[in-house]
Amino acid sequence: MNMKALKVVGIILLVLIGLPLVLALFVSNDFSYEQSILINAPVEEVWANTNTLEKMDAWSPWTAKDPELSQTFEGSPGAVGEKNCWDSQSEAVGAGCQTITKVEAPYLLASHLDFSRPNEAEGEAYIRLKATENGTEVSWAMESSLPYPINLLNLIMPAEKAMGPDFTAGLNKLKSIVES
Repeated sequence: MNMKALKVVGIILLVLIGLPLVLALFVSNDFSYEQSILINAPVEEVWANTNTLEKMDAWSPWTAKDPELSQTFEGSPGAVGEKNCWDSQSEAVGAGCQTITKVEAPYLLASHLDFSRPNEAEGEAYIRLKATENGTEVSWAMESSLPYPINLLNLIMPAEKAMGPDFTAGLNKLKSIVES
C-alpha cells in the first residue's frame, strides 16, 4: 500500500472514531423516562400491589424475561431499606440491586438502583399513585446518568425507545392484576 492510500485510510479511521467521540461531548449524560397508566381501582388497591419490592416483582417485565432468574429479598417489606438483588444470565435482565429509599404510603415508593451487569450504572426510580375520578393514575419513572462516551446512546436510542416497551408491559400487567 502506498503512502497516499495509508493517509486516506488514516483520515477515514480518524473521522469514524473521532467524530462520535467529539459528538458525545455535546450529548446530555442524563437519561430519564416516565410512563403512566390509569387503573380502574382505588389508590389503596393499587398500593397493595406496588408497596413492596416483592409485590412489584409480580408485574415486573424483567422477571418475566428470565424464568431462571435468581433473586433475594432483604429487610422489612415496604420499608426504607428493603432490598431486592437479582442475577440473570439474560443480558436483557442482567444483575443488580434495588433498595427502597422513600415511602409515602399510599402514594409514593422511591428506590435506588445499582446495576452491575451487563453495564455498571446507578439510577433512581419511583412509583407514584394519584387518585382520579376514574380510579388511580400510576406513574412509573427511572432516572440515571450515562458516562461519556456511552451517553451517545441517548441519540441512537432515546429513553422512550429503550424503556417504553418494558414499562408498557409492566404497567399493563399491574393493571390486569389489580382490575381482575
